[in-house]
Amino acid sequence: ECSTFGITADPLTMFAAFYSALIHDVDHPGIGNVDFAKEKPDLAMIYKNTSIAEQNSVDLAWSLLMVRIAFVNVLQQHVVTL
Repeated sequence: ECSTFGITADPLTMFAAFYSALIHDVDHPGIGNVDFAKEKPDLAMIYKNTSIAEQNSVDLAWSLLMVRIAFVNVLQQHVVTL
């Protein structure tokens, strides 16, 4: 028997699980955070040298999602109905 732990009962939880899996390691350079901090000191400073690659992945993915949502909203406002 396979249990979903209630995830399939809640659309927001389903979205969160899917989105988390989708954005995992977006823009990750394939190196550890110590080396990432040396290569990208500006990002290290933004994220206070804590989980730099991971926080960058979340920020990038979230900003792309927000741009997409804003674009769809603009398109919907300009659609002419017949």
